[in-house]
Amino acid sequence: MVDDPSLRRLPLDPSAAPPHLAVSIHHTLKKEILAGRFRPSERINQEQVARELGVSRTPVREALHALAREGLVELHPRRGAFVSVFGESDVSELYEMRELLEPHAAANASLRAAPAQVEVIRRLADEIERATSSDMERAFSLNREFHQRLCEPCDNRLLMALLEIVWSQQSALSIFAYQRQSAEAMRRTYVQHRAIVDAFAARDADRTRDLVRRHISEAHRVAIELIAESHLPPAAA
Repeated sequence: MVDDPSLRRLPLDPSAAPPHLAVSIHHTLKKEILAGRFRPSERINQEQVARELGVSRTPVREALHALAREGLVELHPRRGAFVSVFGESDVSELYEMRELLEPHAAANASLRAAPAQVEVIRRLADEIERATSSDMERAFSLNREFHQRLCEPCDNRLLMALLEIVWSQQSALSIFAYQRQSAEAMRRTYVQHRAIVDAFAARDADRTRDLVRRHISEAHRVAIELIAESHLPPAAA
């Protein structure tokens, strides 16, 4: 990667010190990746990051290894660190499983949920709308919790265990961050969430099932379209 002036704008807590320095660098780089300022397949130059942040390479290396464990970065011997690439196959695997499992779980849950559980789901829908684009991890966490709480009252431990595996895929956060770059897609998501909550609160299982299926199907379509528009390398598609 050639020298990138944008690295000089990387925010770093000046009071951070080992071992917290690596944590601070990890947080900074993760935020930049999720905000799209480092693109899929782009090399993260360890030496340049260290130079621009005024630190040694050791905490930068530790931060990159942490990002690799989270699936956001790929480390290649003698080549360096690269932002992880995800493509149509990753998106389709994730959303096909969600489309199979979540509508059924949410429909059953709507018939069993207590009023307090419904209110938690409604509150989460409101918080998702208020989450700012600058805090991608919080927005992702809220969105994931919304879907978890929506399905949880289904009272089927095996179904929830399968959904936890799907929701925990390493590509999920990157895909969510990518989708959030489309303001129109997020506006539709908010509208869909509100409609799902209303059907859920009314204990309308059939409508809940249909709305959740359409919501996930549209998210799948949007993700595929954004990947195509981003001109990701063919190997990632």
